[in-house]
Amino acid sequence: MLAVRDLGKRYGSQVALEGVSFDVLPGQIFGLLGPNGSGKTTTLTCALGLLRHSSGSVHILGHPSERIFETRGRVAVVFDTPVLLRNHTILQNLTYGARLRNQTKGRGPKEVLELVGLSGLEKRKASDLSLGQMRRLSIALALAGSPEFLVLDEPLAGLDPIGVREVMALLGRLRHEGLTLMVSSHRLFEMERLLTHAAVLIEGRLAALGSIEELLGAGGRVRVEVDDLEKTLGLAQQHAWKVLAQRDQELTLDAGISPQEVNRKLVQAGVGVERLAPARSSLPDLFEQLVDAREDSP
Repeated sequence: MLAVRDLGKRYGSQVALEGVSFDVLPGQIFGLLGPNGSGKTTTLTCALGLLRHSSGSVHILGHPSERIFETRGRVAVVFDTPVLLRNHTILQNLTYGARLRNQTKGRGPKEVLELVGLSGLEKRKASDLSLGQMRRLSIALALAGSPEFLVLDEPLAGLDPIGVREVMALLGRLRHEGLTLMVSSHRLFEMERLLTHAAVLIEGRLAALGSIEELLGAGGRVRVEVDDLEKTLGLAQQHAWKVLAQRDQELTLDAGISPQEVNRKLVQAGVGVERLAPARSSLPDLFEQLVDAREDSP
């Protein structure tokens, strides 16, 4: 769906992006994550052909980003600020949008309103909607027709908890519909529940890339409950395992080896293992680690 290779963007001597590469494949819910000012929106606008990149290449649905017009009807975009005809009804907004796109097939107003949970509100003016409802109407406008690839820039921006819940539920439904999504966001906790894959940007550079399981999977981290804490701590010191957390007889270790190998070494040392499981991280934890590593780098 999207192939980004060594993407760079400069404004004079200021570097906004440098060496960013990733792919978005069909069926993924891909997150472009990072703090404000990390380069997420710049990456999106370059990918959508709205901003000329300084170096590298971007192809969307097989076309260079500067020729994105050739993907008309196949790519839909929802920006962080809803762009609506506020003095017009929901149905009028959808009808006008279809006319602008010269839409003659695909999802019609009734289908998209059911999909986004706005059925029964067709005659309500856009100006009378909550921000969460406006965001859902923006997504309805994007889904009209039959797009293959939906791009959303900060879809949770400015929403209260109810609005966040509504939009998250909608994006979850779209995921199960089989639509490919790319979501730019700094809302790490919510994105962890939604995404299948992610790229993390920090200061315009790619800091991490992979599936959510790869990014948050245990790797060498395990959570283990043992019958001999002193012997386990000695073994950890012997093998240079990091003790990340300790609570009673339970330890979280970063051993750098598989859980099976940790279990084998503990048993061989005579430690009784009551429970052992991979220790999954979280996106906020990962982000903190990446920021710390960035600050520590020369």
